Amino acid sequence: MTIKIMNTLGRLRQLIRKLRDPNTGCVWNRIQNFQSLVPYTIEEAYEVSDVVENEAWSRLPEEIGDLLYQVLYLCELGQEEGKFTLDSVMDGLELKLSRRNPGLVDEPVSTGEHMNTSLRWSEIKAADRKRRGMLSELDDIPNSLPSVLASKKIQERVASIGFEPHVIDSSQRKIKQELIDLKILSRQYKSGSSSSEKFGELMFALINIGLDEHVDLDSALRKANKDFECRFRKVERELALLGVTFQEVCPAKLKELWDATELKRSTYAKSVGN
Repeated sequence: MTIKIMNTLGRLRQLIRKLRDPNTGCVWNRIQNFQSLVPYTIEEAYEVSDVVENEAWSRLPEEIGDLLYQVLYLCELGQEEGKFTLDSVMDGLELKLSRRNPGLVDEPVSTGEHMNTSLRWSEIKAADRKRRGMLSELDDIPNSLPSVLASKKIQERVASIGFEPHVIDSSQRKIKQELIDLKILSRQYKSGSSSSEKFGELMFALINIGLDEHVDLDSALRKANKDFECRFRKVERELALLGVTFQEVCPAKLKELWDATELKRSTYAKSVGN
C-alpha cells in the first residue's frame, strides 16, 4: 500500500469520525448503527453491479468509492463499540486469503491446475467452516440473501460435495427434463436467441404463472430453499451417524436417505392436518 493511499484512507476515516462527533457532527450520522447501515451497503453493492452490467466504466470508480465508504463506516462503528477495527478486518482478510491460497504463485495456472485449485479452495473453505464450529455445509449461507441467489448458493454448495438434487430426487429430475424439452422446443421457434435469453424468457413465464396463481414469488422460493435445506441437513446427520461422507456413500443409499426425509415430512404434515 502506497503512502498516498494510506494518507487518503486516514483522511476518510477522520472525516467519518467528524461526521459522528457527539458534539459537532451531523445529526443523521450520529444516530447510524450497524442495522441502519445494512440497506445502504446492499444498495451500494447493487449499484456497483448495475454499472458493471451496463459497462459504464467511467462511473465504476465512484460507485466503488460509495461502497468503500460503507465498509469504512462499518469499521468505524466496530472500533467505537470495541468489537473490531479496520486493522483487524484487513489482518483477518490477509490471513484468510493466505490460508485459502497456500500455493500462491505469480505465474498463471493451466486449465487442469485451475480445476485442482478450485477443488482445494472448496476443501479449504469446508475446513474453515468446521474451524468456526459449523456442522453443516450450509451453515455459512446467509439467511438474508435474495431468494434466487440463496437457491444458487445452496445448489452449488451441495453439488460441490457430490449431491446433485436432480439426480437423487426423481421429481426434480422430471421437472428438469420437462424444462430441457421446453428449451429444445423453443429453439424451433427462436433459433437466434442465446441460452441466457431463453432461460430469462422461461423465468419470466414462470413468474407470470405465479402471478396468475396469486403466489408470493419470493416467499415461495424461500420456502423451497428452506425445505431443501432441512432435508439436506437431515441427510447430513444420518451420514454422520453412519460415519461416511457424501463422496463415500453409494448413490442407492443416498437416494434412500433422501427419500426418507420426504416420507418423514409427509407424515408430519398429515399429523398436523389431523
